[in-house]
Amino acid sequence: MACIDKIWYEKSPYAVVGSLILRPLSWVFALCSALRRMLYEQGVLKSSAPLVPVIIVGGLSAGGSGKTPLCVALIKELQRRGYKVGLLSRGYRAKAQQFPWRVMADGDAVTCGDEPLLIKRQTGAEVVIDPKRPRGAFYLASLGVDVIICDDGLQHYALKRDGEIVVVDGVRMFGNKKLLPSGPLREGLWRLKKVDEVVINGAVAKLGYNTMVLHPTAPIALDGSAITVPKGAKVIALAGIGNPTRFYKTLEDFGFAIAEVLTVGDHGTLPCSKIATAAQRYPVIMTAKDAIKYEGQKLANVFVLNVEAFLAPAFYDGVEQLIKSATNRIELRARRQQAQGAQGNKHE
Repeated sequence: MACIDKIWYEKSPYAVVGSLILRPLSWVFALCSALRRMLYEQGVLKSSAPLVPVIIVGGLSAGGSGKTPLCVALIKELQRRGYKVGLLSRGYRAKAQQFPWRVMADGDAVTCGDEPLLIKRQTGAEVVIDPKRPRGAFYLASLGVDVIICDDGLQHYALKRDGEIVVVDGVRMFGNKKLLPSGPLREGLWRLKKVDEVVINGAVAKLGYNTMVLHPTAPIALDGSAITVPKGAKVIALAGIGNPTRFYKTLEDFGFAIAEVLTVGDHGTLPCSKIATAAQRYPVIMTAKDAIKYEGQKLANVFVLNVEAFLAPAFYDGVEQLIKSATNRIELRARRQQAQGAQGNKHE
């Protein structure tokens, strides 16, 4: 666990002292955050969005909480219900030639980022990356989608939204409940009362919140071979995600014994030679997000563990109602604009 994670999530005296030392910076962060939010609310800073419903899937805490599997599950369910869904992402660490960038299934993680490429391949939806989210949203709308799901961006108020979903790690929750950098929170817990849906990942949800359960599938070989890893085997875990401990627990719950851990930062990579050496000792099992970055590499005894998110139908019903309400508002606004334009032409 990184030093900052210990400060945020542990209850030791050292963690408390570390949080207190960082507290003045959190006050500055809180002031800047509140001022920025107020400027958007007052219209001093402009927000924009296309004439398509926009649903944000984000988090209050820094680090991983399970947004990607939720986005995949939500997109698939909306597709099943007849919607043409688009996914908008910042494209963290993406090195695309230009933005906005339309992600293709045969693309690579270096160009478009690991998460957008993973979502594209698992759903087939239109996926666009752009650090400037409003611009990316308008481009995505031009591709003919019915609804836009924005992966992260809860605090990116430049993009107008019609619904907000917050994903919470059910194990770590909100840590010490302090704002960055003395705690993990990007905004205060008051924000939970403002969003439309709260999803608790991996724990019994509180009254009024939704529960998300991640079910793993049997690991598959990265090189495409038919080799499998028997339950109970000793393995080496590799997880370049925001909260790797959640992946380790998934492996243990599946029946594997973790002999070693290959440490890598969120969205990071390791030299293939290091992975190959580790795989000579025990099977290496990595997340699906990591596997995208090692495509085409001849890595024997290396496996991928996919997970699928499951939520109650009531959650999807609630999101669909947000989309329908937003669609009605957008259509009404468009008709009013047309009527005003026609009236203006008559006067001319």
